[in-house]
Amino acid sequence: MILPSYLQTARNDLLARVSGGDILINGTVSVPVQAVEISSHPIAGIQDGIALQVSAQHVASVPVITDVKLRTRTGAVVAEKTETIEMNGAQFVNLTFVIETRGGV
Repeated sequence: MILPSYLQTARNDLLARVSGGDILINGTVSVPVQAVEISSHPIAGIQDGIALQVSAQHVASVPVITDVKLRTRTGAVVAEKTETIEMNGAQFVNLTFVIETRGGV
């Protein structure tokens, strides 16, 4: 069994690696991560989950988002979302990446 203390360590490590990373939009536009924090609210349907809330600056040159990748400071992809989001002059888009850390038997 994996102890909760180890899961906490894994969570903190991921947080540290994403800090200083970037969000790659549509495979071509890289936006530096400005802030990242672990959400304290519960995540529906996921036990012992992590919600990483990532903030980046607004990118006016992307009218439609089809793919986003959350990357560490070394370029490793942590999570990816694929969907079509039309910006239509939107000032902000919030993306939440949910990563589950859990023990096994």
